[in-house]
Amino acid sequence: MGARAIAGKRASLRAIGDEDMAAIDTWYGEAAKAAYQDRSPGELFAGHNDTLLAIVRPDEDQPIGLLEYETGNGCLTVPFIALAKAYRGWGYGSEAMRLLEQWAVREGLAERFRAEVDARNGLGLYFWLRLGYRPAGWHAEGERDSMAMVRES
Repeated sequence: MGARAIAGKRASLRAIGDEDMAAIDTWYGEAAKAAYQDRSPGELFAGHNDTLLAIVRPDEDQPIGLLEYETGNGCLTVPFIALAKAYRGWGYGSEAMRLLEQWAVREGLAERFRAEVDARNGLGLYFWLRLGYRPAGWHAEGERDSMAMVRES
């Protein structure tokens, strides 16, 4: 079973519900484009009930961001994180990642962390660097290039 609800001071993580789609639809297109993500919300939600979390502010229930994760072999991997434009640069994404990492360590699921970032996403690469991740490899996936960013606990 995946993370269902993790509370933080400024940001919290919780499971995505069908009722969240309307709120997410208002900002997802721009956020996905900024992250060079080409999946629609429906494609992202398909089959990710336990591995896709809403980033919410504690005083609100509307999702301000999305975080997709996977665990296995002692590693927490984050293939996608995005925030609505109005909430970028305020620390919500960083707190969401720290909460998820702490949860994965506490549950004994991860000692290593990995993120996949589209190589065109300079702000995304900088986001992971600020969290203490380092580049670990360049991957060509069809017409997309991505950078693996890694960190150990």
